[in-house]
Parts: sequence; C-alpha cells; structure tokens
Amino acid sequence: MPPQTLSRLINHYFFATYFIVLAVLSENLHGINILDLRSGLFTTAVFLTYGFIYLLPALLVSKLAVQLYSWIPGNAALLRKMVYGIAVLVTSLTLVMLYADHAVYSIFGYHLNGFVWNLITTPGGIESMGGSDSSSLTYGLFVAGFFSLQSVILWLLLQLHGKRAADSNTRQIRLYRYVLAIFIIATLGERVTYGISSIQGHTPVLAASTAFPFYLPMTFRSWAKRLGLNVERSHQNTMQVKASQLVYPQAPIKVQKKDKPLNIIWLVAESLRADMLTPEIMPATWAFAEESHRFTHHYSGANMTRMGMFSMFYGLHGAYWFSFLDAHRSPVLMDIIQQQHYQYEMYTSAVFTYPEFDKTIFSNIATSHLHEAPAKTGWQSDQVNVGKLIDFIEHRDASRPFMTFMFFESPHSRYYFPAESIIRTDYLEDFNYATSINREGMPLIKNRYINSVHHLDGQIGRVLEYVQQKNLAENTLIIITGDHGEEFMEKGRWGHGSQFSEEQIRVPLVISAPGTGASVVDRMTSHVDIPATLLPHMGVMNPPADYSLGNDLLGDYRRQYTVVSDWNNIGYIGNDYKAVLPLKSAGFINNAVTTADDAPVNDEKAFFIEKQDRVISIMHELALFTQRGQGK
Repeated sequence: MPPQTLSRLINHYFFATYFIVLAVLSENLHGINILDLRSGLFTTAVFLTYGFIYLLPALLVSKLAVQLYSWIPGNAALLRKMVYGIAVLVTSLTLVMLYADHAVYSIFGYHLNGFVWNLITTPGGIESMGGSDSSSLTYGLFVAGFFSLQSVILWLLLQLHGKRAADSNTRQIRLYRYVLAIFIIATLGERVTYGISSIQGHTPVLAASTAFPFYLPMTFRSWAKRLGLNVERSHQNTMQVKASQLVYPQAPIKVQKKDKPLNIIWLVAESLRADMLTPEIMPATWAFAEESHRFTHHYSGANMTRMGMFSMFYGLHGAYWFSFLDAHRSPVLMDIIQQQHYQYEMYTSAVFTYPEFDKTIFSNIATSHLHEAPAKTGWQSDQVNVGKLIDFIEHRDASRPFMTFMFFESPHSRYYFPAESIIRTDYLEDFNYATSINREGMPLIKNRYINSVHHLDGQIGRVLEYVQQKNLAENTLIIITGDHGEEFMEKGRWGHGSQFSEEQIRVPLVISAPGTGASVVDRMTSHVDIPATLLPHMGVMNPPADYSLGNDLLGDYRRQYTVVSDWNNIGYIGNDYKAVLPLKSAGFINNAVTTADDAPVNDEKAFFIEKQDRVISIMHELALFTQRGQGK
C-alpha cells in the first residue's frame, strides 16, 4: 500500500473515531445549563472543536508512524500492521482518558488534575480508594471495549477501502479542507466568545467551559482595559500560597513547663460527618461527649484528608499545605511534644505516606514510631491498631507524659464492618464503584456507611474504657474528631473532596480537657482552633497568633466565618454565605456563592460587596506565615 493511500486511510479512521470521542464527551454536557443563545453556541463550538483537539496528539503520533512507514525499508505488510496497531492504541487510550475523566467529573465534580496524578504517583494512593474486584473488572471491561471498538472500526475501513475507487481522492481532499475551515471558524468563535464573556462577566458561558476537560480559557481583560472598555468584575479573588520561605512560628515559642504535663490521646476518623454523633450510631462516643466539651457547629479545615489534618495540627488554612510539604516543616505542637520529652507512638489504619504526613505533621518523628495498617480491611486494621495503642499506654514509662495518635479507617469507602456492627440491616452488600454510585442506590450506601461508623464507635469506646479503668482521665487531654465529612448526594455529589457542602466539611468534635468541665458549644468553630486550645495546656505562653490562625475553643471568642480548602480552591464559610475562591490564577471556577446551607442565592455579587473586608482578610491570612507576608 503506498504511503499516500495509508495516510488517507488513517484520516478516515480518525474521522470515524472523532464521532466516538463526541459520544463519550457528550456525557459531560448533562451538567451544563444552556440559558441563552450565546451559551448554546459556545457550548456547541467547544464540544465540536475540543472533540478534535483531544484526538490531535493521537493523530500526530499516527501520522508520524505513517511517515516512518514511508522511510523505513523492510517488510511493508509488517510495517503497515505496526501503523494500524499504533493508531488503535493511541486512539483507544484517548477514549479511555476521556471516559475516566467523565467518571471522575460525574462523581466528584472535577476533571483529571494534579490531585489524581498525586493519587497515582504517591505510595499508597491508589490503595486508599479501596476499589473492589468487581469495580476493577467493570473498568477493565470498559477499557477492553474501547480497544475492541477501535479495532473493529479500523477493520471495517480496511474492508471498505478495497472497494472504493481511487478517483474519490480529490473529493476527499476537498471535504477535509471544508472541515478544517469550519474547525478554524468554530474555535476562533468560541475563543472570542469566552473572551467577551469574561469582560462582561457573562456567567452562563464561563460556567459552561468548566464541563470540558483541559479547557484553556482566553481572556482579553487587560487588552480591554487598555482600550478604556468597561470590564465587568468577575467577583472572583485569586489566591495562592506560593512556595515562599516560611515564617513559622512568627515568634520564638516560650514554654512554662508544667509540673504535671498532660497526656494527649488524639483520635481522628476518616470521613466522619457531624450528624453521625448520635446516641444510636455512636453510643460510646456520645456518652463520653456528655461529660466533655461537644462542639455542634464545627468545621474541618477542608473537604479532604490532607488539608483537614493539616488544619487541626497546624492551626493554619489548608492552602499552606504545599509550602509546608516542600519544607518538611512539622507543626509547633509536635515540636513541643518532643521538647517536653513526651513518649509517643502514632498509629494509622492507612499509611503515613499518603497523604504525606511523614513529610509534614510527623516529619520530625522517627519512622519507628509511625505504625501503619496491617494488610487488612479498614475495620480490621482499626481493631488491631487500637490494641497496639492500648498496649503502648499500658507499658509506658509512668514518670513521663505520653501522646498517642490514631487515624481510623472504618468509615472509609467502601465502608467495611463486621456483622456485629450492623444497625442498618437494609444496606448495599456488593459495593461496585462502576455500577452502584447513583442517586437511587445512595440510601443503601449511606446505611453501609452508618454501620461502619457504628463499628468505629466501638473501637473508640475501647480506648475510652481503658482510660476510665486506669484513672487516666484526670491528667489526659482527649480529642475525638474527623478529618472531613462525607456526602451521599444530598447536594449532588458522593464522597468528599468535590465541593464545600455541609455534609463534606462539617465534622463532630469532642474535647475532654482536665479541669475545664463539660459543655455543649453551638457557635461556629474550626479545626484551626485546635492548636490554640491545646498549646496553652502544654505551657505555651505565646498568643495563638504567633503560631496559628485560630482561637481557644474553650474561650469566649465567637467566630464569624471560617475557611476551608481543597486541592484548588479556598472556601469562605460564614453564617449567611458560602463562597468558593480559586487558589490558582490560571484556574477558573464558577461564581459559586450560596447560602450557608448550600442553597442558591439570587445575587452573587452581594456577597463580594458585603464581605469584601473578610475576603481581603483571608488573602492576608494566606500570606501571613510566609516571607512575602511579613511587614503587611
């Protein structure tokens, strides 16, 4: 087969594959609200042009293979088959990537991004998803299906190619020229439409662009300002904590050593949402909370583990995570633990490398004191680790204070539990990620989660019972909380890390501090307040502002708002509004302003007018503990 003929065959193959790409991409269109003609035309243009753009790398690779076919002497039939194989491989991989993006987007609300890449490349990341064998099989069938589909398309084209007349070549060239002209017009049109919409603040177009993976926006805002045009403010504040030199803490920490330092037991559960703390679901924890301080309006610092844990140990907003990870900087709290010669052992039913707590929270702790999960399911690991934690306390040196930390995995999806922990008998038994996650099946999945939380409570109860039996409570500070919440499509998403809904960011908090009594605290509180509460009990004399952005939970301070984070965004959480603000200057996010309970608002601009001072204050807070924030 002459190279020109092979090249035309590849053109036909990609033209046919283009429609398969559109079919896969069409699933992302369901979340777009077409509110006017402009947004409709824009969406259509992006849909048609990006369908080709996604295929462009695969097309270039295949064309390069055709060129090599024409240059390399040898067995022409074998070389031709290699070209076919490369074309099928690269197009199938493109379809797999688009399908994977759709799966992530439909469930979590974001496209394939740095978070997913981090999940793949960090040790323990993929395992943290807890996928079942049936899920892997289902996704494997999808991948095999795409490869089979592309092979069939190529085979059909080869059959048709032998029957087509050679004189059709001129008509085909003319057709492809028309298609190229239409593509250029359409892509220029959507570029200009987006740029104008950015200037005007036309939300329907800007929001529609977020449905397409890897969409690259083009704006003319600076150019328009130079021409004196009125540029509508987008009411989006771009924030980013850069990898600047850390200034943490802001002043040397002064400690007045206690005659009898407090022991610390710190218990954190994966995905533990606030409404799980009830007498029915968590009876042991509830009974303990009745004699402690229970915080009913408490927020994590994030809707995901790394930033949620970061906020509770450092007392800083989760956006600082990246800088502290780069610097391998431990929190002041853990510095004091070592300086005070505490005995310590840390336990997790996951791993300390994902998220990278061995490089942040526990970066100054020897790995011999970091005990990870045995190769068992979450609830089994919790049982084993609680036994080890109790054993550590039992055999400690009683003349020295101790600290121990435990991260529980029982409530992690797929929400495993033993038979004796079942309090919701109507639950989903076979949790298949590929087929089970839909609104209709979500109540059964939530019941499965409730059973797993009930098992978690039993393990927390083991620790609390031991503390009571050994009369440790009078000199031991105990914290029980969650890293973040878990949503079951109450606001359209499942799991966590996808949006700042109440279900994803509200967690229970129970603190028992010797000599402080018991209370029910209904005002807004945050994970960033925890270090400012603990460190004074450990003898730290500095004001909390030297080392955190929080305040003493047991004091009189009334928080008017808090801040939550995810991989790309900052969330303002107030008593009347919520607002999502992008972390990265290159990232666009819809003007996501809602009421405090996640309902839509009529006038999003009102938030930015009314709360401008608070937004600016948050921007300063995000620079306060870096070199660039000094002197402001």
